[in-house]
Amino acid sequence: MKLGAIIEWTDDLAVFRDVVRLTDELGYDVIGVGDTPARAYELFVSLAVAAQESKNATLTTMVTTPFLRHPVATATAISTLHELTGGRVHLSLGNGGSTRRVVGRSPVGSPRQLFDYLRAVREILNGGTAEVDGFTTEALTRVHPMPIHVAADYPQSLRLAGETADGVITTVGMSAEHVERKIALIREGAEQAGRDPDAIEIWGFSFMAVRDTREEAIAEIAAALASDVALRLKAPHMRKLVPSDLLGAVEEMERRYDVWDFVHGGKNARLLEELGLTDFALSLTGVAGTVPEVAEQLKVLESVGVTGMLAALPVLADPATTLRGLRKAADSR
Repeated sequence: MKLGAIIEWTDDLAVFRDVVRLTDELGYDVIGVGDTPARAYELFVSLAVAAQESKNATLTTMVTTPFLRHPVATATAISTLHELTGGRVHLSLGNGGSTRRVVGRSPVGSPRQLFDYLRAVREILNGGTAEVDGFTTEALTRVHPMPIHVAADYPQSLRLAGETADGVITTVGMSAEHVERKIALIREGAEQAGRDPDAIEIWGFSFMAVRDTREEAIAEIAAALASDVALRLKAPHMRKLVPSDLLGAVEEMERRYDVWDFVHGGKNARLLEELGLTDFALSLTGVAGTVPEVAEQLKVLESVGVTGMLAALPVLADPATTLRGLRKAADSR
């Protein structure tokens, strides 16, 4: 199983450099940077800094969306990084998150918008032209073809990712059953498009923490887990995942959640515990525990078809401990 980490330059540039350098030294395969202007500095500038501080890891956007940059701008930016790193890059796209809120759009866009954008960027990266907003782009010479991965969680987007993408990034947690359902949809889309499902990389995205005790690890990611419960369960097919005895608690979390509170041990984290939603949130998007406990969970996820794991680090108070612990867990599984 491959390993990756999502790292953001939020306040201290020296800390960002240090975490990127440590991740690379520990042998992680992928370093991703989020496109999150609400809480972090500019994506491609941050990736350029990461390129300076790493030697081996593949760098990627984790993730960028169709709503900040024209496909030509994205293709040019990622190709510039390809040149800067000697090819240590791939592109990862997604459709929701804080970026949409920042530019005044609804939280989640349509899968069709995302996959039209993917196709346009791919055509430009391959040296061709693309139809964008009713206009035809010019062919570019300073571009590089490369793999394109897609973040997908919902049934339609999972099938479309299987049809189109080189890799799929999907949220995973302690429930293997949830992950199996998602992978089945990806494979279904690939088979319908005449593609080999086994050729598609499946990357799991998780809020991850490794500590001396499971309780300490859960506390480290509680704020992130709270955001997931409050913001991602409103669509009908996501609502079906909520046990009936927890529905009232989820609705209360949605009402009381503070979108500006990312603090370790803050009010959102406390609210998650107060409402009794911690275990449910972990089942969806959390992997937390001691080194042996996380190693066991990685084995389970690998057994159902996950080929790589991406640890989201921006929410952690102590990312270095989790990076080292996750490396040990992966090596010992």
